[in-house]
Formats: sequence, structure tokens, C-alpha cells
Amino acid sequence: MHRKETMLRKNLPVPAWAWGAWCLAVLLPALARAEAVGTNLTLQAALDYGAANNPQLLAAYNQWKAAEESIAVQKALPDPVLTYGYYFESVETRVGPQNQLFGLSQRIPAFGKLSAMKAVATDGAAAAEQRYRGARLELDLAITKAYAELYFLKRHIAITEDRIRLVGDLEGVARTRYKAGAPMAAIMQAQVELGRLEDQINSLNDMLAPGEARLNALLNRPAEAALPIAADLPYLAVDDEASPPISDLARSNPELMELDALVEQGDHRLLLARRARFPDLTLGISYIDTGNAAMPVADSGKDPVLATVGITLPIWFGKNRAQIEAAAYQKDAARLLLENREQTLEAELRNTLFKLRDADRKINLYKQSLVPKARQSLEVTRQGYEAGIMEFINLIDAERMLLEFELAYERARSDHVVARAELARLTGKAFATGDMVLEDSPQEGTLP
Repeated sequence: MHRKETMLRKNLPVPAWAWGAWCLAVLLPALARAEAVGTNLTLQAALDYGAANNPQLLAAYNQWKAAEESIAVQKALPDPVLTYGYYFESVETRVGPQNQLFGLSQRIPAFGKLSAMKAVATDGAAAAEQRYRGARLELDLAITKAYAELYFLKRHIAITEDRIRLVGDLEGVARTRYKAGAPMAAIMQAQVELGRLEDQINSLNDMLAPGEARLNALLNRPAEAALPIAADLPYLAVDDEASPPISDLARSNPELMELDALVEQGDHRLLLARRARFPDLTLGISYIDTGNAAMPVADSGKDPVLATVGITLPIWFGKNRAQIEAAAYQKDAARLLLENREQTLEAELRNTLFKLRDADRKINLYKQSLVPKARQSLEVTRQGYEAGIMEFINLIDAERMLLEFELAYERARSDHVVARAELARLTGKAFATGDMVLEDSPQEGTLP
């Protein structure tokens, strides 16, 4: 019994050090797991943390290792059988009464059965390995999606807050002009726009908790744990990447490789089912403990030793035929699944490459052209309003256009990194951001 429990049962006060030690033992591991992400969680750090802590991925890893260990089980001979028999009434023989019997036997499967069982287990382990690789890539994609969405949400909040400050400044300009005799409509329009933006930012802030909980769940952390998302996303320009031929994917895509291993396993299952029609051999040896004869005779009390040979009789032809048919159906099912996945995978790959190129094009378009021009347009429109040659509604429209373009740029950046993770999942290449760089946002500078 623990010291703490003993003291409680005796109604004695528990010293502070005992409570402190218990709290540290329980809480420190959870706190360490919650804070292990550091103060600046990059995408690569999130991927590494998820790979080391996600329970579903760790379960897939353990299933793979268990399948590998089963190979040794399947290729070994069955356990020998030791038997013992006791005669409640001794059997009287010429040389004496038989009292007890000891036997040892070993079943030896028919030729080819052990090798077929080993091949089935080996194929199963190969499929489990590819299933683990696929689970790792699926996890990387899920983490990337959650991370990119959370990044976009925080950028959306930051940009909207910037717009609120801008519209607040524009409202001040409108009030100045109102004092000079301009209509009050501009002030009302600014206040309406401020109300719209404040309502939007309240909704965005409410979306933070579910987004953080989603990413924390993938990282196996408490839902409320802090997520210090990095201020930028990695970026790698697209170099006219072409869709690899399906023959290359068959050698790298984990899903295709798993299905291929299952087809091979189907072949070996079919072979094993056919081998089940052959009899197994059992070799044995028995020793009978014999007492001394009542009347002295030659060989009195001699213990006989018997060698035995037995074979199984696979006479249930219906059962054997059903086993063969079942194995054939399993093989055909695996082959058809492989053919179907080969047909759909190339289409998915082409679609992912389109999304990657499209996001890359939009990143360059908004960063180099549209966002700077929208910023310039806002400045020109403000100057025109202050000079009295443009309406305030034109200024609001220019502000909304800049907001739309900046958000579209951030969305393209999020879509780009997600497309990279999708491409890695389809091609079977580990997704890492080591070759990617941090792509700076367009310089906001001083807003007009």
C-alpha cells in the first residue's frame, strides 16, 4: 500500500511533500507533452511531433511489427505433444503389469505447407508496412491541412484587424470633412463597414478554438493546449512538374504497394489451401512403465518402447474445396481493388498537380501584381476623397478589394502547402519542408 493511502486510512494528515510528489508524478508528463511544441510551432515541427505522438500512427506501427514477428511463428513446426497415461487397473502381461505410459509426438505438415504459411505471413507483414507508410503520409496531410487552415484563420484575423484600424482612420477623415460641410453619409458608411468587420472578426475568433482543437487532436495534445503557430508558411516554386507514369507510382505509392502485397498473399493463400488436401505426418515414440512379473520369467519387468507413425486423413472434400474457392475469391478481390486504384490514382495525381500549379500561379499573381495595385488604388482613392473629387463609397470599395486580394493571397499559400502534402501522399515520398523556404507576405508598410 502506498504511504499516502496508509495515512488516509489511519486518518492522519498527509504531509505537503507527499501531495507535491503525487501531483508532480501525475501532472508533469501531461504538461511536458502539452508544452513540447515550443514557442514557435513550424509546420515541420508539427509533422515531427505528430509522427512521434499520434496514437493511430503508433498503432499502425505496432501492427506492422506484430505482423513481422508472426513470420517466425508461421514458419515453425507445430509444438510437439507430450502424453501421459495411467492404468487405473494394471494390464497384466507375461513380463509384468503395465502401470503407466509416456509418449512424445511431432506433427510434420505436408511438403510445401510451412513455406506457404511463411509466404502468407511475409506478404501480410509487407502489406502492414505499406499500411503504416500510408498512415504516416495521411497523418502528414491531415496535420498540414489543419495547420494551414489555422494559419489562414490567424492571418484572416490579423488582416481584418488591420482593416478595422484603416476604416477607423477613414471615419476620422470623414468626420473632418463633415465639419467642413460635407454630407454625413460618409460617416454612416464608415460605421456600417466597421460593424461588418467587427462582426466578421468575432466569428473568426470563435473559429480559433475548434481549429486548435483539431490540430491538437492530431498531435495527441489536450484540446486547450496553446498552439504558437509560426508567422509564415513554407513555399517551394513549381518547376513544371509532370505526372509520373502509373508504373512509377506502383513502386512508390503505399496504397498500391499494399494492394500488390495482398495480391501476392492471395496467391500464397491459394497455394496453401491446395496443400491442405495433402496429409500431414505425425511421428511419435511411447514408453510403457512395466512392473515385475508375479512369476519369474525371462524379461520380467522390461519396459517396452514403441515407435508410432500417423497421417491425417483429409477426406472432407467439401471443406477442402470451399477453402480453395475462398482463397481464390480473396485473391480476385485484391487484384480487382489493385486495378481500380491504379485507374483512379493517376486522375487524383493530375488533379493534385493542377491544384499545386494553380495555387503557385495565384501566389505570384497576388504578391507581385494584384495586392500592390490594390494598395495603390486605395491610396489614390483616399487622396481623391480628401480632395473632394471621389465618393466615400469608392474608398470603401477600394478597401474591400484590398482585403479580398490579401485574403486570396493567404488562401493560395495555404492551398499550395496542402497540395504539396497531397502530392507526397500520392507519390509515396515523405513530406518534409526542408527544401521549402518561408515566403514573405507582401509588405504592408504604412496603410494610407
